[in-house]
Amino acid sequence: MQRLDETKRAAILNAAKQRLGQYGVRKTTMQEIAGDVGLAVGTLYLYFKNKNQILIAVAESYSNQHAVDAEAILRSPLSPPEKLKSYLCNRFRAVQDNRLGGSHAGELARAVIRLKPELQAEQNKIVRDNVLGILQEGIEQQFFKIDDLAQDLEVFLYSIGYFFPMPTTEQFYEPEEAKLCFVIHWFVQHWAQQ
Repeated sequence: MQRLDETKRAAILNAAKQRLGQYGVRKTTMQEIAGDVGLAVGTLYLYFKNKNQILIAVAESYSNQHAVDAEAILRSPLSPPEKLKSYLCNRFRAVQDNRLGGSHAGELARAVIRLKPELQAEQNKIVRDNVLGILQEGIEQQFFKIDDLAQDLEVFLYSIGYFFPMPTTEQFYEPEEAKLCFVIHWFVQHWAQQ
């Protein structure tokens, strides 16, 4: 089996992200992506058998970046309240960049959900687990006094859900990071006073 160059694969994904964001799923072809990278179409097919594989790989690259960013924040020396804010603001910016990264973000999100619906559930679980871990650390270090962690986690996640709209929905509002920070601060203060 031929060993594939990871640098070329990354260049293909980068070109695909750009083209998909600008032109959408239906108007993007394998030939155009190959041309953007400066590869022969046959070479592109060595890396991805079809456009669906590219769509999934693009979505997974966002997930992989989430994991890298989260790991850095969760292992940082920040206090649990600072970690909570840093982690959620990082997620807010990543979701916002993805959603506003082109006029076809909704089309791309719908295509990925159709091809790999479990990816969204996996990402939601990762965010939930990371927030839970930060709250547990905050309890252990006595930053937070939370009597019913499961309930408070659920209420908190519902409260911040507004700030993470799915790119598949129409854009009726644009959430603000400052208001997300306000909600996080309110919960941190509440948990510190219990």
